[in-house]
Amino acid sequence: MLYGDALTHEAPELSKLVGLYAKVSRMRILSAETVLESAEQVVQAVVDAYLGPNHTLAELHDLIDSHMDPLKAFSEACRNEQRMLGYL
Repeated sequence: MLYGDALTHEAPELSKLVGLYAKVSRMRILSAETVLESAEQVVQAVVDAYLGPNHTLAELHDLIDSHMDPLKAFSEACRNEQRMLGYL
């Protein structure tokens, strides 16, 4: 995932970052506002991670154990939208 790359590298994979922005733009047309807001928060987390310090494997382990789940709110918003549309 791009977020993991951002936590361990300083230079972003620009083509993947642009692809992420393109997916969010598509969501502006197709998705509910809550899904879009959550997606934008994920993009911001990725950008912030690239701007922050690199992390070692031990630091990543601690982050995962404590609070690192940048997709949780997004996936919950998607699930709620799926329910509203009758897909679940």
